[in-house]
Amino acid sequence: MRNFSLSASLACSLAGCVTYAYPIVEPPPPYAVLPVDESMSCSGIAASFRYAARRAARLEYWLAAGPLAGYGYERYPLDAPKQLIDERRRLDALADLQRYKGCTVMEPGPAVVEERLKLEGSVRPPPPVPPMPPPVVLNSKG
Repeated sequence: MRNFSLSASLACSLAGCVTYAYPIVEPPPPYAVLPVDESMSCSGIAASFRYAARRAARLEYWLAAGPLAGYGYERYPLDAPKQLIDERRRLDALADLQRYKGCTVMEPGPAVVEERLKLEGSVRPPPPVPPMPPPVVLNSKG
């Protein structure tokens, strides 16, 4: 009886330490490939993949650079990360569809990096202002 009460008190004292429940976070469902996507040829899937990579690169770029001032995009910092996740999921789904159909598979990561480099290369800083010529000094004798 003494051993039972000792083990019961020990179990009750430890019960609060080991019964913490962690919330279960489920991953988002896979991106739904549309029937029109499934009916595309390999070149059509590749074009759709490149377009999605371009959109993802633009979203990444503007998230890094910040929204343009004066354009009224108050919701952009809230909506853009969700849109970027959707674009990444679409890229993964299209890459899987390319594998399934036996097409040449383009990987999402390098494709987005390539599009981002193109985008950053096209956004150039303004040209430097040319130096002003020195002022003309008139030497008058008079």
